[in-house]
Amino acid sequence: MHHYASQLIDLLLVLVGAWMVPATIFAIYAYFAGLRNPITESVFGRAIIISLFIITTSIWLPIIVAAIVLSLIGHLWSRLRVRPRK
Repeated sequence: MHHYASQLIDLLLVLVGAWMVPATIFAIYAYFAGLRNPITESVFGRAIIISLFIITTSIWLPIIVAAIVLSLIGHLWSRLRVRPRK
């Protein structure tokens, strides 16, 4: 069970990295373009924020909660099985 949780966390990190590429490019562009309010002055900035909100609410939160719950269940299960009986 820990193996699957570890793979899920690795997948989440890859997805975060893939999302951070366009966000970083936009941040660099906003800095050099001299945008005072990059989110409101740029359509691309709005798209970045909207995509982050959609990704977070529809995908990330359930996956993260499921990974934490599965990891906790696996941890508790392994502790109960290792504990010697009296």
